[in-house]
Amino acid sequence: MSGTLPRSSIRAPRRYTFAHSLRLGTGNGYLMRSALLLSAAVLLAIPGLVMPAVTGGNAIAQETAVTAAPPATTAPASTAASRGDKAASRTDKCAGRTDVLGVSRVVEINTAGGQQFGQQQYRDNDFLADGEVVLTFDDGPLRPYTVPVLNALDAQCTKATFFIVGRMAVADPELVSETARRGHTIGTHTWSHRNMRTAGSMAKGEVELAISAVRKAAGQPTAPFFRFPFLADSRAMIAHLGTRDNGIFSIDVDSVDYRTKDPAEVHTTILKQLAQKRKGILLFHDIQPSTAGALAGLLGELKKRGFKVVHMISKTPATTLPEYDALADKELSRKQLAAAKSPLANRAIVWPVSPGDATQAGRADTRPAALRVPPALAPSSGATAAQGNPPPQAITQPGPPPTPPAAAPPRSKWRAPDDDWATKMFRDY
Repeated sequence: MSGTLPRSSIRAPRRYTFAHSLRLGTGNGYLMRSALLLSAAVLLAIPGLVMPAVTGGNAIAQETAVTAAPPATTAPASTAASRGDKAASRTDKCAGRTDVLGVSRVVEINTAGGQQFGQQQYRDNDFLADGEVVLTFDDGPLRPYTVPVLNALDAQCTKATFFIVGRMAVADPELVSETARRGHTIGTHTWSHRNMRTAGSMAKGEVELAISAVRKAAGQPTAPFFRFPFLADSRAMIAHLGTRDNGIFSIDVDSVDYRTKDPAEVHTTILKQLAQKRKGILLFHDIQPSTAGALAGLLGELKKRGFKVVHMISKTPATTLPEYDALADKELSRKQLAAAKSPLANRAIVWPVSPGDATQAGRADTRPAALRVPPALAPSSGATAAQGNPPPQAITQPGPPPTPPAAAPPRSKWRAPDDDWATKMFRDY
C-alpha cells in the first residue's frame, strides 16, 4: 500500500489583512465572520503549531509543519536546560531563519510491525513529495569526520538520521550523546557492520546488541530505526525486526562516498541523482572524509535549488532486551577502563585483539559471548587471508641479515581511513 502524502495536504492558515476584515465585517454574517477572523488570528499566533495528522498508510502517524527551523519554544525550558547552553544557543540562532536549509517538516514514523521505507528496495511507504529529501548517515561515529558533519548540519539548521554501529558507539559514547543532543534521530546499523545474509546464528546478536549499546551510549531513548549493512537484508532478520517493531530503512539516493576521498565527487553524485529522482532518502557515511568535506557546500546547494529537508522521528522509542543490555554494559565498562588508562582511548575505533591474535598470545577472548566465534570458524579478512600461506621454500644457505625497516612517518590526526576500513575495524567479528 502506498503512503504518499499529497503536497496540498498541509496548508498554512490564511493570512487575513485589514482589507479582508473590512469586507468580512459587512452584511448579515458579521458575527460569524468576526468569529472566523478571531480564530484565524489565534492560529497565526501559536508558534510551532502542530497541524492535523496526515496519514500515509499506517506508517506515517503524524506530521508537523516546520518553517526554516524549529523555534526555541518547541522544547520545554527544563528540557532545553538539560541539553546544555550550547544546544540552547544553537536553537536560538536557528529560530525563524529563512536563509538556511532548515527543516521543512517533521514526520513521525510508526514502525509497528517492522514497516519498510526507501524506494530502492521497498515500495510500501513513500511519504516524500517532489523536492523533499531525508538526510541519513551510516557507520559512525568517527570523530574526525562526524564532527564536521554535525557542524555542517548545524550551520544550515537542519536535522538528519544517524544509523550507528554498536561498536562505534561504545568506542565514542560521548559523540553519540552529542549527536542526540543536537536534535538528530539515532537509529542502529548492527553491532559490527556484519552482512546479515551471512551472519547466521549471530544475526540476532548483531541487531540486539547494537540497539542496547547505542541506547546506552546516547544516554536517552533512541528510535526503532534500523538499516542493514550493505543494504543486504535477510528474510530472517526482516521477520525478527518486525516482532521488535523496528522500522527498516533503505535508500533512494546513494552518495557512494566510500569510493572516493574527493568531496567534489560526492557533491556531483548527489546532485546528479536528485536531478533525475527529484526526492528521496539520501545515504552518506559520516566515517568518510569525502562526505565530511562535501556536506557544507552540498547543503547550501540543496537550499539554492529549492530542496526541502524532511526530518524523521519515531512514534515510540526503541526497546532493548535485558540480556543484551548486560552485554552492552560490560562493553562500555571495558571501554571506560581503557579510557581511564589512556586519555586518547575514546578516539580509538579498532579493538586491539582479533580472535587469532588472542589465541596465539594466550590471551582470553573478551568479545561479547553472544557474538563470539571459534577461531576455526572466524571469517578470513584481508588479502593475506584470502591468498593463504605460501608453500614452504627450501633454504640452501643462510642469507644476509634482514635490513631493518625504515621508520614509519608519523600518522596525521586527520588521516583518512584505509579503503578496507570495515575489515580493519570489525575483523574480530
